[in-house]
Amino acid sequence: MRIYATPEELTAWLAPIPAPADAAGLLRSASGLIRSETKTAIYPTDADGYASNTVTRSAFKDAACAQVKYWMDHKITPGLGLAGLKPAAVSKSIGGASITYESGATAARVEALVGLAPDAHYILSDAGLLGNPVVLL
Repeated sequence: MRIYATPEELTAWLAPIPAPADAAGLLRSASGLIRSETKTAIYPTDADGYASNTVTRSAFKDAACAQVKYWMDHKITPGLGLAGLKPAAVSKSIGGASITYESGATAARVEALVGLAPDAHYILSDAGLLGNPVVLL
């Protein structure tokens, strides 16, 4: 399995925000999603299947880091699927000390779980790695 960024690269990318404790797992999930989204992309690779061009390789790394940041921002644990969507607070009160959480996953949060983060999409698109047609040989 190709993983496009290391926890150390994620830490540098997120600075000054600290990387989460499960950075390696999040990067693995982000890399899997990115591989799925770029499966029709055409670019030169090395023997391990990674992009051999440093600009393309950097795009994969930055997209993986952007995807992890997006999941962090939305409090999503992608490896758990829908169960990884932590409920969001929809109302709070101070006097009565009560908090109400959403009862189910909203469409936007499900999309955040399974879809490519906007910044990751832009990075991959700018590198010419998205939107390539399937070619039958």
